[in-house]
Amino acid sequence: MEETLLSRRLVAVWFADIVGYSARAAEDETGALQLVEILQTLSRETVSRYGGRVVKFLGDAVLAEFPSTDLAARAAVALNIEYADKSITSGGVHRLRIGVHVGDVAVGADGDLYGDAVNVAARIQEAAEPGQVVLSRDVWQQLRNRRDFEFQSLGDRSLKGIAPTTLYVVTLAENAAKPTPHRIAQAKQTPEERKKAIRSVAVLPFADLSAEGDQEYFCDGVAEEILNALAKVGGLHVPARTSCFAFRGASVDARVIGERLGVEAFLEGSIRKARNRVRIIVQLVDARHGDHLWSERFDRELEDIFAIQDEIAHSVITGLGLSLTSREERRLLTSSTENVQAYEFYLRGRKLFQKWTRQNIEFARQMFERAIKLDPGFAGAWAGLATAHVHLFSWRGREPDLDNARKASSRALELDPELAEAHVAAGQGLSMEQRYAEAAVEFERAIELDPALFDGYYYYARSCFKAGDLENALRLFRQAQSVRPEDYQSCALMSLVLRQLGRRDEARGADQIALASVTRHLDLNPDDARAYSLGAGVLGRLGDVERAKQWSEQALSLASDDDAVIYNAACALAVLGESDRALDALELAIDAGLTGGDWVPRDPDWERLRNHPRFQALAKRLSRS
Repeated sequence: MEETLLSRRLVAVWFADIVGYSARAAEDETGALQLVEILQTLSRETVSRYGGRVVKFLGDAVLAEFPSTDLAARAAVALNIEYADKSITSGGVHRLRIGVHVGDVAVGADGDLYGDAVNVAARIQEAAEPGQVVLSRDVWQQLRNRRDFEFQSLGDRSLKGIAPTTLYVVTLAENAAKPTPHRIAQAKQTPEERKKAIRSVAVLPFADLSAEGDQEYFCDGVAEEILNALAKVGGLHVPARTSCFAFRGASVDARVIGERLGVEAFLEGSIRKARNRVRIIVQLVDARHGDHLWSERFDRELEDIFAIQDEIAHSVITGLGLSLTSREERRLLTSSTENVQAYEFYLRGRKLFQKWTRQNIEFARQMFERAIKLDPGFAGAWAGLATAHVHLFSWRGREPDLDNARKASSRALELDPELAEAHVAAGQGLSMEQRYAEAAVEFERAIELDPALFDGYYYYARSCFKAGDLENALRLFRQAQSVRPEDYQSCALMSLVLRQLGRRDEARGADQIALASVTRHLDLNPDDARAYSLGAGVLGRLGDVERAKQWSEQALSLASDDDAVIYNAACALAVLGESDRALDALELAIDAGLTGGDWVPRDPDWERLRNHPRFQALAKRLSRS
């Protein structure tokens, strides 16, 4: 006998049945049969109207499937109302109970559906009261921010054969808009068809569901590893971590996330870590409609974390119909350790880096060192340690930091000569020593190894600017912006280069783009002092004096002891013509640890003060740092 393979797909399903049918049939068989006829007629009409398919009728019940939770819920509410009205013709008002769920189903050759999603919908329908349309938590999560729907929680319910879960009664608001034919046609595309049209994906921070709630660093690290892997794929736009992670814990409609991040889809998930076990649930969501395109659950040993990350990234890539070159395959997810505990310390260090204060960089250095102690052959941890020492040197100006950065980057490259991040760290250290030609070799190699690595272009551009190689600095800042279009820093610094080159009109255009970028960034990250401080300079150059002052003050209130923030505020004051306050701020930045002896003299924001005796004295003081 030939075996029949079942196809699988992700769909929204509902079960509806007639309340009190058995009692009515015992009293009035003709009236009961009329109720069934009404249900079948209305179901066919309503389900078709909302782009769904009637799977089957089972006596006084009906099973239907839909391409989206939105259409399934609307159809269920519409059927519920229409049935109550039409049932009067049978000799009395009868109501329905409807349960709605979303999940993966198997589809038989005859079109019937099988699987847990169908069973769950049936159990939810049994838990509904007469006249109620009840949603599973999974459906509610997709619809909760839609203004057309109103929800009432029924709390946690124990359903037969199913773990306790929260259920929700749904109704439609009086002014709810009906779905257009175009919207239904879009929804009726299969998940495979919709996925293959997607070329931009965000990766949101994974939720920490661990009992103690102390695994955020691990959840962020896993999500960031996947984000970085996807960013290396040609033809796929992936917004930066800073933008994506601004949605941590936010209850925001999928379409809003898509609009604000400029993507067609996003990956979200959760992690529950307990001892040596980890459970990761991920789902790919269509940001245009809010529908789930793909979901997967991984229950594994913690030591399998590297394989899980690789599987998730490959699932997204293949699901979108993309293929990898052999080079991209090699670069996709390469873990330089098999020691899970060392990897956890590495992720803690990465997490601390994101907060970007001197104290947190110092803590990150300690985490990388602990990772190395557990696995001395962990190249990624050595690269992280090198980067930490580079930035500590930029703050403290202490020779031991620079020496340690050299040693750490050298060790990272001994262990993995093709680790792009290690070449960037080496280039930064050499640039700090004003060995610009040698730094250029390291940056070029990093870009060759990973053409999608933003830091390679960005720090190379900064090095060229300090060296006075303005044309190359301009080219590299443009490439950095191309790799990460939402970044505000590369565009703001591009304006400085253009002004140095005397291309004022182009510089103004770059400032306008930078202002739009920094405004979007602050909308997502309202506590980012660096964004305010760089943005203040942009506003000053564009002539928006009052806002420039406000943003400078906001930056200083958020990070009053950060030398880079103070320096950028000083630049904004210099552009605004407030000479004494600008020089006071520059001196304060130097006192706080500023070491930009090769940057400040070339910064065009100081044009008006270049010959001021106090500026020259401060620049001389910087050159000795």
